Amino acid sequence: MAKKLDPHEASAAREDARRLEAEADTREPYPDGTVVTRPNQASRMFNVRLSDEQFAAIQEIAESQHLPMSTMARAWLLDRLDKERRAS
Repeated sequence: MAKKLDPHEASAAREDARRLEAEADTREPYPDGTVVTRPNQASRMFNVRLSDEQFAAIQEIAESQHLPMSTMARAWLLDRLDKERRAS
């Protein structure tokens, strides 16, 4: 489970984001090296069955890294996929 942001810090972060958005000049080109991604593209679900012990072990590791389980598991899968592709 991810850590919860302090309500005061969350409010300050929202204020900063609003200020920066208001000050942004959208007519300017992106700086060199900027990579634009589309993270909300359609995706597919992949379900995995785990024993209670396996689930608990993954959950414990994810919590220790302050990550949602799904984020960590996805990163592991993509890392392995990358290794398999490089090996072939």
